[in-house]
Amino acid sequence: MTMFQTLHPSFAPSQTLKIECAACGRRSIWTQAQAVGRHSPDATPADVRQRLVCSACGVGGVARVWI
Repeated sequence: MTMFQTLHPSFAPSQTLKIECAACGRRSIWTQAQAVGRHSPDATPADVRQRLVCSACGVGGVARVWI
């Protein structure tokens, strides 16, 4: 997933969005529906990364985000 793609329709419902905290390594996997439900369908990976805060360590803005 490149920086300019958006959450919808850039990835199919069968794909997942992977998120990893760069600070502690915690990983999460979201379905397309979860990703679009938590963020705008027009959000880019950079938008998602900036808004995320790790629920394990509390660090924000440092996640790796990919499909």
